[in-house]
Amino acid sequence: MREAHLRDLIAVVETGSVRSAARTLGLAQAAVSKNLTALEKSLGVPLLIRSARGVEPTEIGRMVLRRARVIDAELRNLHEEIEQFSGEHHSQVKIGLSATAEAMLLSEAVARFREHRPNTQISVYGGRSSSTIAALREARIDFAVSPLPADQSITDLHTERLCSSDLGVIVRADHPAADARDLASLVPYGWLYSVQQAGGPMIVSLMRKQGLPDPTLVAHCNSASALVDMLLQSDYVAINSLAALEPLRQRGLLKFLPIELDLPLAVQYLITPTMRPLTAVAAALAAEFRRASRRLRR
Repeated sequence: MREAHLRDLIAVVETGSVRSAARTLGLAQAAVSKNLTALEKSLGVPLLIRSARGVEPTEIGRMVLRRARVIDAELRNLHEEIEQFSGEHHSQVKIGLSATAEAMLLSEAVARFREHRPNTQISVYGGRSSSTIAALREARIDFAVSPLPADQSITDLHTERLCSSDLGVIVRADHPAADARDLASLVPYGWLYSVQQAGGPMIVSLMRKQGLPDPTLVAHCNSASALVDMLLQSDYVAINSLAALEPLRQRGLLKFLPIELDLPLAVQYLITPTMRPLTAVAAALAAEFRRASRRLRR
């Protein structure tokens, strides 16, 4: 088994065909096919189902693919660290962030990081905690800052609590219900949500406890910017981290409604692989997230 074998397997599955993978990799189609055959022969099992519609992994192929992505990422990290040690600066960090972490920590962490590593490329991915954890396990990202997923065990990952924020009900400053003091006043409006702890089921539960009709759940926003844009351009209502949106409240764009609700804290964790060390640049960026979170706790 060679590095090229795993690289070609990943490319074929991601592009859907040997031809597309060869084009993406800049190789001859015959060379990619030869590598796939060699990989299947070395493992002694079929990894791909080939049909007129393209290529799909077998059940064993999906298992091998998960491992292949981790190995491929580790090899790329190794090459990057060797380049850094040799004085070349072409490193990259990929991170997964919740909408709350994006709003509360990202700007400060990246600004301080780039003071010392201006040539490092940072890629930021949003999404639900469950999809972020999957990306972390498959080494598609280096680390994550997000709530812990409620629907799966993460004993194979290291978690470190960074910060928390109160949740509250938020509308645009000139919303028709900007003076509302109870949920009943918000029944006519659709709801947005982005924080895992305050997802759709929780909003429904809050309304039902007060004998109100089920709310209209408009959208789950995986991006802080998407949630803010929708709030500012509509009559939607949101439950979100108050600390994350405090700058917009101070600018007079959003309003936090004084509605007393039994809501959990929005807790953000730094989540890293237990068995896979962070690269030097990823560790440096993670350290800046820790520093930014300490400032919030003062």
